[in-house]
Amino acid sequence: MKKQSVIVRFFKKVHYSVWTTVTTISKQTKSVISQLVDDKIESINTPAPPIGSLTPVRDLRGTWKSSLAGKGLQVYGNIASGPVNTKIYENGDIELVIKSIENNVASGEMRFINLCVSATVSAPQIAPFTTKNCTPSAGYFPVGIKISGTRLDFGSGTANGVSFSMQGNYTTDIIYGTMTTTIPSYGVLKGEFNLTRAKE
Repeated sequence: MKKQSVIVRFFKKVHYSVWTTVTTISKQTKSVISQLVDDKIESINTPAPPIGSLTPVRDLRGTWKSSLAGKGLQVYGNIASGPVNTKIYENGDIELVIKSIENNVASGEMRFINLCVSATVSAPQIAPFTTKNCTPSAGYFPVGIKISGTRLDFGSGTANGVSFSMQGNYTTDIIYGTMTTTIPSYGVLKGEFNLTRAKE
């Protein structure tokens, strides 16, 4: 119970305000999550936003959803808060609706669905432990996406009280790229997003 209360208080401070589940995970899962976070933080490079205003090569209007359920977005972080070190893996779904495109800007709305955070926590006087916490969608928010050729820049936005930025590329049926999530006073999580055009 002591371990559970520590992580709940910690994440209420740095991320979502309401958790729908709190589950302690096995030692084997701890090492898997820890290694995954280390590998991804090392390998993911966040690209610069697109430069210029090249004509979009394809029509992006329509609905886009996670390419794989539960993995529309996957972000990773290693956050230190005083003596507490937390390795974070967050995953969930994205739904993007592009309604119009004008002057190289695609306008519409987006939402994050069923975001889950797995966190491996280590601190003095406490044996390392891992928890998994999930929160449902907070609803749609407006987006304005700059398009240049086959590149996309979502710019910066806020969802569930946390700021984020996204950049990437697209084809006829796929949108993919990298994203960062900033938690004030703690640092940046970075990762990937993958969307597929929904069938009408």
